[in-house]
Amino acid sequence: MNGEIDPREKEVLNMLEQDVKVLKAELKETIDDIVKQGYSQFPILVTHLQDIDIAEKIIDKDLYHTHFSFSATTLEQMVERGIIVPAKKAAFELQYKANKGNYCVLMLHPEVMKFVFTPL
Repeated sequence: MNGEIDPREKEVLNMLEQDVKVLKAELKETIDDIVKQGYSQFPILVTHLQDIDIAEKIIDKDLYHTHFSFSATTLEQMVERGIIVPAKKAAFELQYKANKGNYCVLMLHPEVMKFVFTPL
């Protein structure tokens, strides 16, 4: 592969960007609460089309008329659940810190499953 993004992946990422713009206040409040209440310095948003058990749902796509539902979790919870292997935790923390000022999002979409950092 030459580093180009697949057209379908680009479309899904654009859908994420649209949702983040619409939900900016709600997402920021959730992230801020996770940090301020001492749960984690590494909050993670999870986007999904169907209900999931790996995070707490904060935005329902049907109620908010968005492409995705959003759930919130933390790096620590992702390690505990085996989604991020313990050996990769330190590297993930470095990547997270390098993207300060961005949301960390785990996209769970049939065509795009990956972590992305998107502007606040």
